Amino acid sequence: MPTTSAPPRRSAALKPHPDLTLRNSRVFRGIPALPARPFAGRSPAAALLTLLLVLCLLAAAPPAGAWNDTGRGVEGSADSQDAGDAQVPVRLKIGLLPVEDTVLLIAAAERGFFVQKGLQVELVNFQSALDKDAAAIAGTLDGHFCEIISVMVQQASGRNFKVAAVTSATSPYRRMFGLVTSPASAGLDLSGMRGKTLLTARQTITDFLADVFWRAGGLPENFMERRDIKKIPVRMQLLMSSQADAALVPEPMLSVAETAGGKVLMDDREIPDMPLAVVALDGRLPPRVFTAFREALALSVDWVNAEPGEAKGLMTARGLIPPELAGTYRLPAFDPATIPSGLPDVKLYGEYVRYLQRLGVLAGGPDGGGSGLPVPAYSDVVPASGGR
Repeated sequence: MPTTSAPPRRSAALKPHPDLTLRNSRVFRGIPALPARPFAGRSPAAALLTLLLVLCLLAAAPPAGAWNDTGRGVEGSADSQDAGDAQVPVRLKIGLLPVEDTVLLIAAAERGFFVQKGLQVELVNFQSALDKDAAAIAGTLDGHFCEIISVMVQQASGRNFKVAAVTSATSPYRRMFGLVTSPASAGLDLSGMRGKTLLTARQTITDFLADVFWRAGGLPENFMERRDIKKIPVRMQLLMSSQADAALVPEPMLSVAETAGGKVLMDDREIPDMPLAVVALDGRLPPRVFTAFREALALSVDWVNAEPGEAKGLMTARGLIPPELAGTYRLPAFDPATIPSGLPDVKLYGEYVRYLQRLGVLAGGPDGGGSGLPVPAYSDVVPASGGR
């Protein structure tokens, strides 16, 4: 998978993640498989308590703008600014959601990596993707945490955002998304799910993964009856009360549902190097800003992998992990071969296009109809070097 720039400088002083040895290769070589479940060993009762805590945490997430960071440098640090970066820092306002991999952006702000690369970054929290996307479309953000599908639709709608960095991708060593049954349907295997209800979120990577799973299993697109439930807490409530047969959810919700009595039937570990979440920046920004942003996140990857305990502390402080779960939650390592520079290639981009055409969002669907938005060019969404 092509990257947008040469790998940024890494710090030799950082120690490796305790769960694995990261190597400068396209894949993890010689790494023991990470536990699939970050909350392994918890009883069903404890898992139900975990679920309630997580749902309460998400429901009580701070409103937009409740916490902001301004990308400050580490006081007293000798390398708080790169030589040659004496120009006035570029100010950016980035919208976030309360999910695991945004720890990379939080660390870049807290540890001074953004400032080190000549960026003054303000992080703005949002409770939902709908609110965040509305702010991005309204022009109040310079960038936002999102999915490639969102960037494609925004480009097609005339809002010039471009993918700057990847914050999570599929890996054979950990699962990020999976299809899990309700407790009442846990006795069924995949073949028994034909025609059953599947909770997902239309026009998102979650729903796109359902298509990928069906193709991998030789199943038709209508294998299950999909219900569009955008908010993950609502999806989990419906699933765990067995008001639906199955749901597609990310970690840590996937493990919580499994431990509480559901059964994971499919997950994304068999899908090679597929970007799942990205940060998009305003396409009018110069290429050097895109490069600097990726380099700052690369420093975050090194730091988070070397200091997972401190990184968990940041996540707990920001409400990404309930304090009650901080002792049992394991933060997986981020693969520097794909994060932050492993952007999608043209072939994968074509799959995203066909998915949006099937939904009627983009023009040129299977029926050859002309309805829908124009298909944005690959280079408009995934620039070779970022920016205009």
